[in-house]
Formats: sequence, C-alpha cells, structure tokens
Amino acid sequence: MLTRRQLIAGIGSAFISAGVVSSAAAFSATSSAASASFTVVYPDLIELRAANDPPVHVETTDGGRVTAITPGGEEEGVNQHAITRFEDIIEVVNAGTMDLDGIYFAFEAESDTLGSEVLSDIEAALAVTAGSEPLDGSGESSDDLLAVSPHPNVADGVLSPGESIPFGIRVDLVPEHGTSQLSDLPDRDYEVTLRVTVNTRKE
Repeated sequence: MLTRRQLIAGIGSAFISAGVVSSAAAFSATSSAASASFTVVYPDLIELRAANDPPVHVETTDGGRVTAITPGGEEEGVNQHAITRFEDIIEVVNAGTMDLDGIYFAFEAESDTLGSEVLSDIEAALAVTAGSEPLDGSGESSDDLLAVSPHPNVADGVLSPGESIPFGIRVDLVPEHGTSQLSDLPDRDYEVTLRVTVNTRKE
C-alpha cells in the first residue's frame, strides 16, 4: 500500500546564477543582474546533502545538510536567452526506515507585484534534472526522479533507507525552445519554492 507523507520543513534560500554549468544555445548569452532565489521544502523522511565533498554550489550546516544552493553567487545572475544547468549538485538521502518508490518536485512562484502569467513563466523556466535530463510536469503529475534517474541506486525504482540519489537544476530562458516565454528572469521581487514530495511503500 502506498502512503504519501509530507511534513514541510524549510531549509533556507537558494540562488541560481551564471557561469557554472551551461549548454550553449543557438543565441548569444549575456549575464543578467536578476537571480532566482527559492526555498526548498521537503518531507522529514529525506535529507538534502551536498553531492560533492567539499560542497560545490551549495551551502551546508555543520551537520552537512544543504541550506542554500549558490552556484556562482547571486551577483551575476543567470544567462539570458540560454539554458543553464547545474547538474547533480544535491543528494536526496532516504533518512527514514521505509523504502521510497517516488520522489516528485514542484516549483511554486509567488509575488505581490508580478502577474500570474509571469509567475507561471518563472515556474516553467525552472526544472529539476536527473543527470542531464529535465523532469517534466509538476508535483504529483511530474516525472518521478527514481524512474528517470540513471543512478544505479535506483535501478529498481526504489530508494532504500540510507541510500541517496543526486539531482540538479536547469534554467531554460530560451522562449523558442521551452514552455516559458521568458528570455531573462524578472528583476522585481518574487519568491520561488521548490517543493519535494515522496511516496513510501509499506509491505
């Protein structure tokens, strides 16, 4: 029987910026002063930890938990009219006692000044990646990280207690390529939450 458990726990802000891992688009890319910052919210059945030692593009607590994603800092911003990838920078660790057979992600943008269409475009420009592959969809209707990832830990589609699997972030600011109409991120105030949910399996 499948049980969806979600206990929300915020762990700080994350920043995406240019000059880390990017794929060249068919257009020239310039830096933007705008950067996307988002809070990561996830169940207590998992932990988020840096995928590299020493940590790369993330900040961690003394206990090793990721508190912020900071590839390149927040001053330069993301590449305009380009696809920027930060691959396999965070590990999802099964910190519980039950197998996980589903991990899903959703970006949620909020603002007091931006309209709903712009917020939808911000959400559409962001994606979690499994290796180099972006996960499609959002929330419960999104691709399952465990099903898409090529990592050997989840060859059977299950993340057992103590095991981990990496993921990354992609920012797609090529309107002709993706579902977002943005070629640059807005420079006005807005907040983005990356929400993680998991499926647990009981015998």
